[in-house]
Amino acid sequence: KTLNFGSENFSLTKPSDLRKKIVKISSLNDYIQVVGVDVSCRRVGNTKEGVLCALRGTVVWKNEYAYQYNRYGPFLFHLTVEVEKTSEENELDINQPRLSFNENPNSMVGKVQIFVEKNIQRYVCKNLKNSIILLDGCLSVQNIDQETLNLARRNGNKVLAFTKKSEIRVNGEPITSLLKDETPPCILHLDEFLPYDFCQTRLGWVFVVKLAEGSLGFRLDVDKGLPIEEAIKTIQRLLGNELVVQGYPETLRIAHTLSIFTNLEILAIQRFLSKKYNLKIQKPRNVRRMLFGPFGQWVDD
Repeated sequence: KTLNFGSENFSLTKPSDLRKKIVKISSLNDYIQVVGVDVSCRRVGNTKEGVLCALRGTVVWKNEYAYQYNRYGPFLFHLTVEVEKTSEENELDINQPRLSFNENPNSMVGKVQIFVEKNIQRYVCKNLKNSIILLDGCLSVQNIDQETLNLARRNGNKVLAFTKKSEIRVNGEPITSLLKDETPPCILHLDEFLPYDFCQTRLGWVFVVKLAEGSLGFRLDVDKGLPIEEAIKTIQRLLGNELVVQGYPETLRIAHTLSIFTNLEILAIQRFLSKKYNLKIQKPRNVRRMLFGPFGQWVDD
């Protein structure tokens, strides 16, 4: 058997041990606050100089009685080559996430999203104490700063990240397929099977989890600054304090729902920008449709 990440295959030293490592867990019901953080980015349109995009972040928390939330944004950005030069020239606080670009404005959109997301992560980890903080994605050096995790631990916070679609595979199948026939809740700790170079870029313990009956399996990263025993207990406390639907925490589901932009909101933003800055909205030419007629309509430029 091989373990596949991205386009690379890694041989497992003891592939038969994978299923043996699946552990049944139970919930721990001692109260702890659960917090979900998510940021959404949507392109609003293109200009002669660059690209317009909108970002919105949401922090959702669950106390003993109800779910509550704060939404930040929408923030509107006009990304141009001049923005790139300015961001490189300005000195930022050494403790803050840094923003740098080396490509065209269209490639900046994802980087701006990560920049905003890291700032919200840092704000949450700084201002909350003794909470489970849930993020979307994985705990890699690209998605979260080590200093943010250190700050979270100093405040008694535990940081977890859920990945809806993992590229880690066994024999060509998603790693989550190993839990398909298992009775939840159960977890599989993967670190000992992962290659050294892969682990060096990860800031969390890597698990595959199945948390509810009839649920999907997910990759779950837990801050590697915690002892492995404490990481597993944190997963158990999450089960005891959170509604888990289809194996996914409700706080994170709500955070995603409240941060994402609908088509109607994008139209409203376009209308606002056209009125405030006297912009003229034009539908871009679709070269594929011009060349291929109805056979090019499946692609939008």
